[in-house]
Amino acid sequence: MNLLAGADAALVLDDGLRREGSDPAARAAWIADHAARWQAGSSFWFVVTLTFAWSFYALARHLGGAPQWRHLAVGVALVAAAVDIVGIVVALAVVPDATGDPATFRAAEGLAHGLTAVTAYGLYTVAGLLLLPGAFATPSYRRLGLVAAVLWGLSALATALLAFDAPGLSVVFGLALVLYAAWAWASAAWVARH
Repeated sequence: MNLLAGADAALVLDDGLRREGSDPAARAAWIADHAARWQAGSSFWFVVTLTFAWSFYALARHLGGAPQWRHLAVGVALVAAAVDIVGIVVALAVVPDATGDPATFRAAEGLAHGLTAVTAYGLYTVAGLLLLPGAFATPSYRRLGLVAAVLWGLSALATALLAFDAPGLSVVFGLALVLYAAWAWASAAWVARH
């Protein structure tokens, strides 16, 4: 799913995405000219969001240790998914209609970004950190637990950079996404064996 999400962002949503150094007027113009494509690409993120939330549940139910940490992780992941869905709806329904007014566009885009890229991503990161006690309490998962610790540490840094629109975001966020894909695939294989 991570590979498809990356492909959706790069090939479908393309120049409408908020990136370091991109111009809001250029993004608004691109979205206005490609509204159906933007909405189709944004709609795909419902699938991505539900997959993220489900993956926390699938992993948590196989980890050892104190159950309250795993249960809390799943709860936080579900809250993240709910926030993410609201942000996706804003991106899908509000942002395209706001492209004609620069101030409204920046506000709508900022709201969608704040909900999905900052708040939901930050909550998914917290959920990942909450899984670490269970990861290290499960002997057969400890090595993947080390990968998870690095991943969620990078994700915490990426969340802070996202929140403050700080330089260096692309590198840290890119590393976190690549590491997430590797961790998710390895964790899925581990879950399938257990």
